[in-house]
Amino acid sequence: MKISAAADLLTAIDFSYAAPDAATLARMREQSAPCALLRADGLLPENSYHRAGRKGCAEPMLAREFVASRLREAAARLAPGYGLQLFDAYRSRETQADLFQMVLADVAAAHPDWDAEAVERQARMFAAHPDDTARFAVLPHNSGGAIDLAICRLDTGEMCDFGTGFDAAEPASRSDFFEAEPDPTHGFSSERWLKVRHNRRVLFNLMKQAGFSNYHEEWWHYDLGDCLWAQAVGRDWIYPSMEAEAAALLKHA
Repeated sequence: MKISAAADLLTAIDFSYAAPDAATLARMREQSAPCALLRADGLLPENSYHRAGRKGCAEPMLAREFVASRLREAAARLAPGYGLQLFDAYRSRETQADLFQMVLADVAAAHPDWDAEAVERQARMFAAHPDDTARFAVLPHNSGGAIDLAICRLDTGEMCDFGTGFDAAEPASRSDFFEAEPDPTHGFSSERWLKVRHNRRVLFNLMKQAGFSNYHEEWWHYDLGDCLWAQAVGRDWIYPSMEAEAAALLKHA
C-alpha cells in the first residue's frame, strides 16, 4: 500500500517556496509558545537522541505551538494507517554540540584519507556547529522551528523506505537524490529506487504544503519560522532561541 496516492503529493521535488501571507505570519507569532509533541493525531514522537543518551536531551519532545499544529495537519493527509515519526525537534545547544562531534567522528571514520578540514566541511553539511553564527542567527533546532521526521506505519512504528536512515551523512541523503533516473551503481534496484522517490515526494510535498521548507542535504529535515525557512521563503526569521523557555517548561513538567 502506498503512503499516499494524492496527485498533488506526487509531483517532483521543487525547492521553490511561496512566501507566507500576513495572516499566517501573525499566527506563527501568536502561537510561538513551546509545547510538547504528543503521541496523538498521527504523530509518533521517537525522540531519537534522548533514547540514544545524547547530552542535553529531555524526555519530552518540544516545538513551537504553530509547528505542532502544522505537523498534525500534515499527518492527517496521509493514507490510513500511516503517520509522522518524529526523530528530533527542539534541541539544546548542549545537544547540538554533542551531535556535531558525533557527525564529525562518523565522517572521519568513513573517510580516513581525508584531512581535518575536509572532514569538518562534510560534517557541517549534516550538523550545524553550535557556534556557527556566520551561517545561522539562531540554530534551527534551537529555535523550536526545525523538525526531523519520516513517514511510518502507525501500527508498528516502522519507518517507510526513504533510501537512507535518519542522520545518514551520505550523498543519497540529499532530498532530491532519487529524482534522477534509476542508477544501479548506487546499489538500488529500479523498483526500490522508484519506491523511495515516491516516499520522498510525498513527504516533501506534504511538508511544503503545510508551510515548511526542506534542508536540501537531508530528506528528513524541515523548517518553519527559523533561519533556514526564512532563507527559503524570502522573509525574516520569526523564532529566536527557545532555550530559556524550554528549560522553564521542562522544570515545571
